[in-house]
Amino acid sequence: MSAVILPFVRPARATNADGAFAAVNIAARRMGYSEHLALRAARVARRDVLDGRGSAAAVVSKLKAALACAARKEEA
Repeated sequence: MSAVILPFVRPARATNADGAFAAVNIAARRMGYSEHLALRAARVARRDVLDGRGSAAAVVSKLKAALACAARKEEA
């Protein structure tokens, strides 16, 4: 068997962006956000990771804090 590099290997940044998307989407839905708002926040997370605005963990943490803060303001 020859050693062949497969052409469909995704870059690590794209994989991390997908993970950030999923983490923010799950967190937003657990906080009670509607489906379209959770998806919007998740898309922001994906875009931030792909644009290099931070690591996946930093982006997820920042957005989860922002979502939690906004949810608390809505309850008041």
